[in-house]
Amino acid sequence: MKRFDRLVLAILLISASLIIILLLQGDRVGVQVTATHPADGTEISARGRAGITFDVEMDLDSLKENFTVVPDISGEFQWEGKTLWFLPHEQLKRNQEYQFTVAAEAESLDGRKLMAPVSWSARVREPEILYLTLKEDGGDLWRVDLSTSSPVQLTDTGGGIYDFSPDPTGEWVIYSLKNETRGRDLWIIDRDGLNPSSILSCGQDLCSEAAWSADGAWVAYVRQARDEETGVLQPPRIWSIHVGTGDTAPLYQTPNAFGHSPSFSPDGKRLATYDSVAEAIRVLDLETSQESLIPSLYPGVGDWSPDGQSMVFIDLVPSVLEPLTSVYIVHFDSQTVTPAFRELAEGIDYSQPQWSPDGEWFAVGLRAVTAGISKGLWVQNLDASQAIRITDDAAATFSAYRWDPWGDQLVFQRFGLGVSDQHPSLWLWDWETGERLQLVDRGARPEWLP
Repeated sequence: MKRFDRLVLAILLISASLIIILLLQGDRVGVQVTATHPADGTEISARGRAGITFDVEMDLDSLKENFTVVPDISGEFQWEGKTLWFLPHEQLKRNQEYQFTVAAEAESLDGRKLMAPVSWSARVREPEILYLTLKEDGGDLWRVDLSTSSPVQLTDTGGGIYDFSPDPTGEWVIYSLKNETRGRDLWIIDRDGLNPSSILSCGQDLCSEAAWSADGAWVAYVRQARDEETGVLQPPRIWSIHVGTGDTAPLYQTPNAFGHSPSFSPDGKRLATYDSVAEAIRVLDLETSQESLIPSLYPGVGDWSPDGQSMVFIDLVPSVLEPLTSVYIVHFDSQTVTPAFRELAEGIDYSQPQWSPDGEWFAVGLRAVTAGISKGLWVQNLDASQAIRITDDAAATFSAYRWDPWGDQLVFQRFGLGVSDQHPSLWLWDWETGERLQLVDRGARPEWLP
């Protein structure tokens, strides 16, 4: 036998031996990891989650024991197919790098272990700001990077977007888009403006006001059905849709349960909506299916405390000159409603407060009833003993104010008064410096994209 032939035969024998060994081992081959999320060395949002995908089903208890995060943070685990997701209970720290590790002792359901420990890291990225450029009754989505102040257009619908909402991780944005039958559909797009796709066709119905669940798996939205014969829109109802499967159904089965402005609590345990027929905020406990009603004449829900255990909201109160709004807090643990501040401020008209991420402050628009129609923007602590005035411009009113994930900055919308060609602009206030900066000359409805 020639030397070359002997070499080929040896290789074949070795290969056959390995195959026999693998066959004898059968399902005892070690578990393999097919992907990590995010990919090693990339970025994650302040509200991001980390995941790892295996080639087989794993034992959850074993994974919990062998999963570590450095720096250490608390969180919970969730399965999605063969991917294990780690959902932090707290905001990730600004510009911090986190390392995630699954030790080799982690086992599958059939007792196999990882072939080797797996580690990957991700750094917390800086958030950006989403907004709409308005055209008639709609607009298009844009994004602005605060480090460069450079706007980037994400959609080109000809002004067909009615409203939008980024998911908790900042990876996806859902929006309501006008269709050809006078209705509005729900679409989704990634943070870079790529991969737009329709997740719900609503025909002549109006679907809008989408709100993400805390884990990003579900979206609650408002649906106004249109009568097929008369074309008249019916009162709005709350529906839900599973983002992965597209399954959708009314939140309440009773035909007289109306509502709008859905909002999930940060801890994912409650869903609040406003029922204009009952003139109350409906709060549904998603774990027990128990519901509570908070009477309120003001048509909207409030803002959640960072831990999801309370909600701040405004309600109309009688006044000699005109109806005003005052601020209240509902405490779900004690089932009580109290004034947000020590005393009801007489002669002050409030806009809806926004709770700061540390739970210690409110951003709020307000005006004295004896003043003009413009509302200034303030930041004040919970007992109103300290207050910081952000704007001092009687020729404009301010709205759509939103905290960044850490409470360091506040984005808001300015609209000039008294001039016919005025348009909304977007501004940023920095807590540390107290400076205000105009970000976008023509933009509306800003939201943080973590």
